[in-house]
Amino acid sequence: MRRRWFSRSGEPGQPSDELGDDLLRRWRRGDERAFADIFKSYRGLVYGVLHHLLPADPELEDVVQSAFLEVFRSLDSFEGRSKLSSWIARIALHVGYHHLRRRRTRPGDYSAEPTIPDRPDGRPDADPEIVARRAEAVRRIRAILATLPEKKRTVFILNDLQGMPQEEVAEVVNTSVATVRTRLFYARKEFWKRAAADPVLSELVDEPTLLRTNA
Repeated sequence: MRRRWFSRSGEPGQPSDELGDDLLRRWRRGDERAFADIFKSYRGLVYGVLHHLLPADPELEDVVQSAFLEVFRSLDSFEGRSKLSSWIARIALHVGYHHLRRRRTRPGDYSAEPTIPDRPDGRPDADPEIVARRAEAVRRIRAILATLPEKKRTVFILNDLQGMPQEEVAEVVNTSVATVRTRLFYARKEFWKRAAADPVLSELVDEPTLLRTNA
């Protein structure tokens, strides 16, 4: 039941391996439109990873652009030893964690309200009380995620929040599947221990739909 807290119903799927291979072939042939199509195809992946890593960050869109700038700079050196999606996700995480470290050295720059709001509930019959409870729960989930060590938080984001298979997570973080599973085990253990002790989250274990699509 706990995994259902993080379901992503309605979100677009990750680009196929065949699409990634085709885009790479076009890029290497000198197709000027190839990178624009890479951006369109993988923006959802990069945004999703960084949205969970940098929730409510006023510079989120800038970090997404920085990640793709790094992809553009490095694409010629990509050897294809992993999926294009794995490689791009790895770059997004590298850029995102660099941004986090830089942000800690200048916390005063982040006192403004975030410019990227949480995705609103578009249903006309949405219960305001449920919407408010969901928003508060998501805020608390993000606070817990921020306390997880980097390696554990990374696999938690990729597997539990982004829905990336553990085999691909292993490619992204450049380790074995066994190590990914170990990190996930301890990340989940730490997360749920903190969630169970939280006065708001502990009440929602039996109401998973409150958090659906928003974590």
